[in-house]
Amino acid sequence: MTQICTAPMWNKPCRGYVLLEVLIVVGLMAFLLSIGIISAGGLWGGRQFQHQAEELVNLFQMAQEAAAQSDRRYAVILDFSEQKYVLRQFASLDLQTIPDEEAIIHTGYFTDRFQLDYVLYDDLEDTREKEDVTEARFYAGRSGWQYGGKVVVRDQDGNPWSILISRMVTPVRLVEGDVPILLPLKPDALRF
Repeated sequence: MTQICTAPMWNKPCRGYVLLEVLIVVGLMAFLLSIGIISAGGLWGGRQFQHQAEELVNLFQMAQEAAAQSDRRYAVILDFSEQKYVLRQFASLDLQTIPDEEAIIHTGYFTDRFQLDYVLYDDLEDTREKEDVTEARFYAGRSGWQYGGKVVVRDQDGNPWSILISRMVTPVRLVEGDVPILLPLKPDALRF
């Protein structure tokens, strides 16, 4: 037979009910806290991806604008093996000569929340088709980019995002998804 607590409120409370109430409140607080932590983690991951993606887009823009205002060439180098990206300045048009370390303007890194997937140039060269590709380069000169294309990155959930680089002097932009790129017109397609 279970004993029912009949003590008045101003007297000693029944210990069994108080302990049960405390456990329920603590359990609810822990549940709400865990939901908050999970939500905040998702928001933080999304913001971290956006921040890193915007940094890379800004790096492309910086290279394009600096090249347009000077006689120097700039390269944004995406390193697949070291999972990093670098903005370098070239003093000459000899692109085969690697400049010294002082020519590095900025270095950033890909992470598990901002992953480098592949690069597709507008001449249809695709880094996924070559096994020994260690890096992809985009060269900016006074008249624009030597090659355009897209850099496909993935967020923490594995969703693709495309960074679109046009040969013409247009803003580099970040677009959600793995989107098609504009291909340059061939001379024989320019018929009037």
